[in-house]
Amino acid sequence: MKIQQLITHAFRMPPSVPWEDATNKVDGLEFIVVEIHTNTGLVGTGLSYTVDIGGTVIKTLIDDYLQNLVIGMEALNYEEIWNKLQRQSRRLGLGVNSMAIAAIDIAIWDLMGKYYKQPLYKLLGGARNQIPAYISEINLSTSDTLEKLLDRVDSYIGQGYSTVKIKIGKDDIDEDIERITKVQERLGKSGKVLVDLNQKWSAAEALYKGSKLDGLQLGWIEEPILYSDIQGHANLKKAIRTPIALGESMYSRHQFLEYLKADAVDIVQADVAFVAGITEWHKIAHLANAFGKPVAPHYMMELSLQLLCGVQNSFMLENVVGGSFTELGLLEVPIVVKNGIGIPSDLPGHGIVFNKEKLASYELDSASVQKTFVGGSK
Repeated sequence: MKIQQLITHAFRMPPSVPWEDATNKVDGLEFIVVEIHTNTGLVGTGLSYTVDIGGTVIKTLIDDYLQNLVIGMEALNYEEIWNKLQRQSRRLGLGVNSMAIAAIDIAIWDLMGKYYKQPLYKLLGGARNQIPAYISEINLSTSDTLEKLLDRVDSYIGQGYSTVKIKIGKDDIDEDIERITKVQERLGKSGKVLVDLNQKWSAAEALYKGSKLDGLQLGWIEEPILYSDIQGHANLKKAIRTPIALGESMYSRHQFLEYLKADAVDIVQADVAFVAGITEWHKIAHLANAFGKPVAPHYMMELSLQLLCGVQNSFMLENVVGGSFTELGLLEVPIVVKNGIGIPSDLPGHGIVFNKEKLASYELDSASVQKTFVGGSK
């Protein structure tokens, strides 16, 4: 099965609800979608994404440089394809090239599923056929009140969720504690609260504020400090009992290995789009398993669902409010979490079938972005 053609599009749209955390306010989600056509007639769909910035860069990298590298290659040779793309783009560092490779790699795995007539999770090992899910909020705006937060939590409980992740990072830690404890009261003894700081704290601040959260029985503290500060995370992990989760800001198994060797992480959150696709994500999952750590991938609910059901050390699926393809109305066949449980599609491949007409209405226009982009980092 030879690769004949790649067709790439980039799209930009707002989340279906406002997104704001302690360090960023998001105006646009940018999705890069790649179709790989083969000489058998089979077509694989790959995807990547960015938050607010870089979608046109990723599309251009694929169109101008990467696609010609894979034309004529055997589509089933995913390791050969991945290694060729990585070696030819490695001088760009880590980041944009990883996100571009991801779109191609995911399309290759989709092709393999269709070729072998198997859903992705079975190709990856078929460790389970369902996974518990948590609801994930991105709402820390100044206009959001505790009452509004609790009303949303009530709606999540009504949808069958017992685990909720909220953003924290207020200047006054007591405000964060109040939000946490009130949500815990709503969830009851059988519920669990996770918190996410989006790298808000300094290393010293984390030791002080982390200790104040340590008695609250949180499920985890996510990205408490700058993602590149391995020693800071290791020090924090030694100082508190609450598990530390991180990984959405890392791009390779080598970065995760350094954290694992330093005993600086409890829950590994590799994002399949950021780590250059399924080929690398699968290795990271097995690497984490070798260190006795569970995986709970960041974002990409519909694809992460397949990944988690493929490996034995899967923990929980993240369903981000306002960000799933289903909630954005982009799929022909919705993929939903029911009663807090994610069940992967049994369609061959990853099972993500985009509504092309709906997607087309969000085609990314460079000229428009150039005139309007102001950035959302705080």
